[in-house]
Amino acid sequence: MARIRKAWRVSVEDYDVDSCYFAPNAGKARMACWRQMDRERGMIIHIKARRWREKDQELPERNPIADTLSEKETSSILHAFGFNEYEPWRSGYRDHYFTSANNETMLSLVEKGLMHSGKPPCWKDTNVYFHLTDLGKNVALSLVPEYAQ
Repeated sequence: MARIRKAWRVSVEDYDVDSCYFAPNAGKARMACWRQMDRERGMIIHIKARRWREKDQELPERNPIADTLSEKETSSILHAFGFNEYEPWRSGYRDHYFTSANNETMLSLVEKGLMHSGKPPCWKDTNVYFHLTDLGKNVALSLVPEYAQ
């Protein structure tokens, strides 16, 4: 069964544009919006949150391969995927990790079929881009939480 990241259409009194927030309930969506508001106005802000089902995001269940990863491998695959604990819904905008061609963690992810290594540049630099495979992207997405911590 897939995990659902709930979307909320949040409107603020005296603002023309609604915004999309991801939260488990309307109260948390309103609070996230309020935290981003300009608090110097010195007044209570009227914020409404309504479900925005068409913007919901479906996330896969935890991939069993994720249970075989070390803490370093998990951290590396999430970094390559662009995971940010404060905005987990932005994960997936990146698919690479630039580091030493001899990085043991990256090489173990290559062996597991989650990443593949690029070729060293012609200027004899020892660093390369490691790119997530499709399987690596699926495992990374399965590790991303539904909401911010």
